[in-house]
Amino acid sequence: MNKNFDETTGRSKFFDNVNKELNRLINPVTGKVKAELLEQINCPVCEANSYDYLFVKQGFDFVRCKSCNLVYVNPRLLESATLAYYGDAADQQSMEDWMKVLASPANQAWQTPYFQEAVDILAKLIPAKGKILDIGCSIGLFMEIAQKSGFECVGLEPEPKSREYALSRGLDVRPALFNDAGFPPASFDAITMFGVLEHLSKPKEMLANIWDVLKPGGVVMVIVPNAYSFSNGTLHSQARTFTGRNHLNYFAWDTLSDLFKRSGYKVAHLDTALAGLDAVLNYWQFNDPHSDLSLDLLPPKMRALLENPEGRAKFEKLIRDWDMGLRLRLV
Repeated sequence: MNKNFDETTGRSKFFDNVNKELNRLINPVTGKVKAELLEQINCPVCEANSYDYLFVKQGFDFVRCKSCNLVYVNPRLLESATLAYYGDAADQQSMEDWMKVLASPANQAWQTPYFQEAVDILAKLIPAKGKILDIGCSIGLFMEIAQKSGFECVGLEPEPKSREYALSRGLDVRPALFNDAGFPPASFDAITMFGVLEHLSKPKEMLANIWDVLKPGGVVMVIVPNAYSFSNGTLHSQARTFTGRNHLNYFAWDTLSDLFKRSGYKVAHLDTALAGLDAVLNYWQFNDPHSDLSLDLLPPKMRALLENPEGRAKFEKLIRDWDMGLRLRLV
């Protein structure tokens, strides 16, 4: 049995505390989030108001737009309640836990090649030594990797502890939200937002706002959860991707492209990253998807394939190549 990555990095404790915090939002009579904390919305991409219900999880309704197929949370938390979570809210223990996850050596070892791939993609599209703005830069790991490749980086991060960690490593990270940052027009060759768009109540507005600070020929790169990844498509509501307080929008190959095209951008690159295989393998064996990985109950040929590192690598590559990786990357 393999050591659970969630335990090694501290993710298990983080998810436990997220669940406790979510329980405080629930009306015990209805089993749903308290009505006074919610707002009914139209589709964040196409603004249609017709949708199909997909499932309920932790008191939140997950729906799919009948017009553009975006999966989103509706009704969702009021923006004031969401912003409180990412600021200095004293009762959000999960934010402290997430900081420890991000700082853990195991997590950084896992994220480093992931971010290096992003740098390599950008290097083909922007000038050498170009200037990058990383919105929602967290602890700045991507910025560090990009700077080692010769790029100049500026980061924005509203969450205090992540920002302090990045500053302690000598990175140029500022506390302002983008609209308050005051960047002059044509300031950056690239703007990156990794794990950001899914959190935003108005993703189209963000893409419109950042347009002017791009230099001519500049690019925007985003990474978001893939709604129809191999893992999400198998686990559905049991997938940890689906968390109604934190992730408001769930993009797929078509809906992410659609968002950018509606906002006036051309798509130069779109692929998927990360396989997310362990949770699926556990689920196939009727085990908790998020427990320690065991291959014991898999059919012999499948078990033999996955016990061979080369075989597993081929399986994971197949998942990514078939556009079913955990994350979508778009430039």
